[in-house]
Amino acid sequence: MRLSGPSLPFDSLDQLLSQRTHGFLVCVLLGLVSLVYVNSLAGWWIFDDLPNIVRNPRLHLEDLDWQSISRTFLGTRDYINRPLAYLSFGINYYVHGLDILGYHLVNLSIHGLTALTLYLFLLQVLRLPILQDRYAERAKAIAFLGTLLWATSPIQVTAVTVIVQRMASMAALFFLVSMLCYLLARITPDRPRRLLWLGLCALAGLLSLASKENAVMLPITLYVLDLLLIRGVDRTRLLRDLRLAVLPIAIIALATLVLIDPAQLLASYGSRDFTLTERLLTEPRVLLFYLSQMLIPIPDQFTLIHDIQVSTSLWSPWTTLPAILFWTGWSGLGLFLADKRPLIAFALLFFPLNHAVESSFLPLELIYEHRNYLPSMMLFPLAAIGILWLGRELSPKRAVGGVVTLTTVAFIALQSYTVMERNAIFAHPILVWQDNLAKAPEQSRVHTNLGQVYSVMGMPKKARESYETALEVDRYQRAVLKAVPLGNLGNNYLRFGEMDKAKAYYAQAVAINPGSIKSRIGLVTTLIWLGEFEAAKPVLEAALQQLPDSADLLATYGALLFKLGEYADAMAAADRVLASNPKHDVARRVLGESHLRLGQHAEAERYWRSVADTNPNDVEATLSLLKLAHLTADEPGLRRAARRLQAIRQGRSWDELLGRLARTHARNGLVFLDDPKSLLPLIERALTDRPG
Repeated sequence: MRLSGPSLPFDSLDQLLSQRTHGFLVCVLLGLVSLVYVNSLAGWWIFDDLPNIVRNPRLHLEDLDWQSISRTFLGTRDYINRPLAYLSFGINYYVHGLDILGYHLVNLSIHGLTALTLYLFLLQVLRLPILQDRYAERAKAIAFLGTLLWATSPIQVTAVTVIVQRMASMAALFFLVSMLCYLLARITPDRPRRLLWLGLCALAGLLSLASKENAVMLPITLYVLDLLLIRGVDRTRLLRDLRLAVLPIAIIALATLVLIDPAQLLASYGSRDFTLTERLLTEPRVLLFYLSQMLIPIPDQFTLIHDIQVSTSLWSPWTTLPAILFWTGWSGLGLFLADKRPLIAFALLFFPLNHAVESSFLPLELIYEHRNYLPSMMLFPLAAIGILWLGRELSPKRAVGGVVTLTTVAFIALQSYTVMERNAIFAHPILVWQDNLAKAPEQSRVHTNLGQVYSVMGMPKKARESYETALEVDRYQRAVLKAVPLGNLGNNYLRFGEMDKAKAYYAQAVAINPGSIKSRIGLVTTLIWLGEFEAAKPVLEAALQQLPDSADLLATYGALLFKLGEYADAMAAADRVLASNPKHDVARRVLGESHLRLGQHAEAERYWRSVADTNPNDVEATLSLLKLAHLTADEPGLRRAARRLQAIRQGRSWDELLGRLARTHARNGLVFLDDPKSLLPLIERALTDRPG
């Protein structure tokens, strides 16, 4: 008895897709993408989302006036940086604050629009005169299958689900729109319409560049597109183009040298755990790993922070030279096929070309999955061409042809499963970092991030263990990152009142990363609590050089100067705070007690009364008013303050009420009264005396 393979009601996958309308295919495409990514809507703020969006006040728009909008253009820098992407986050915040669902909906919408644009772009490409004889009949099937494979690949998950990586997806969307508009301009005979498409091409290119810098490769990509797929390659045309390109290339090279100082570039590698040479040797292996993720899309292949061995020579690790040879052959094959199979050549060259910015000489992290969002766009259509060709060739053998179709469906199902599993992990930061820890246990940054999640969740002991493990592993993508677990350990010990240990960790963190403002503030806090005021002063002054307009830092500086007895300077610092924040609590306390120490009782009462009016149950403010009433022989004021203190006490003993303040003062906390308990006789007398 002969066994037969699976039989399907169509001859090939090519035939099945070609029989469907564009509207049907687009609905299926967007429906499947939405289905696969629906659980991404439950994702939470992860990793770089926090400093770029959640803790970035520039993006927290309350009004849509120009001043507020233009502030978003700076992102986290002191200059315009990815303005369109940051503006989109700001508009999200304006509409619904930090409710993450709205951010996810925008990210998913961008992914859907990008998939739709890729489908339209591929349809146009496949019907170009130079390609139509070979591909036009199958254009619909290739465009749909290629787009579906790309859109459901798990290598795109971080670009879609991690909110801040909207930068990558927005840049890719406008990059693709620009290519589509360029194609339409080149095939449109009508001059006004051609100019319109060229204008839209330029506009989309600028919007792509305003989303992320790797869009700088767009002009070169458009040239390769034009050369291979529109004009066609021949020796005469290529030589003419090279002659014409000499001047623009020279200008670009000169501008690059001016904008990217080679000495500064090399100096930037000083903070990395690899050199420029090592990065250039390692990246071919990274690109090969990306390919393996696309070919074998199982969950174990994917994580947020990968642990990849740095190549120190052509032979270490041994895969370095084979990887370099592979990409040399890959690019060589693309050039070789330029005139024979231009579409395959373009797809092969598109991948390394659009990895050139983030996977070459710039001192960036070695590997991140979201970097493939744009470069992978032409690889999946190439796979679709191969699948459909194989299915058509084997279609006379219906059983074997059915295997091709079912294998393709199974592969898409595997991709979709991995996408949904990855999205489920992004539902909570602790799941993300526990998963990452299982896949990259030798990365200190992973342990540090897990510790931060434990700390936020109120698990300080587990957080401490994670930070200590990060220090034991001692592997950081940048040397300054070691300051993070050190500073976090300082926070941890400060929380438990172990000031000496906190001070030691903060000091180490500041020594490694002098720009760590949080560690500087932590060190200042511990030094003040330990009574080391003179040691705290230069540390705080260095912090103020970094953040001269920080009201909290200035107020703390005023409090420190007060502790040192420098009352005039303390008041000057507090006045600067109140100029921008008239209700700042610490600044008003500094001014109140400084005026009191200088015998300026009227001014002292004004500031202490403002504190008491804002905080009616504030013990220190009420005690200060009591003391001032005594010094100015204001008996009614003395009795009012005493009665207020009795109301605040609410059944507690005087020792309990005043003792807590005294203990905080003894530990050099932000309490300005020298001896709160010494005022108890005044309180008792005022409560005993009767007016008249």
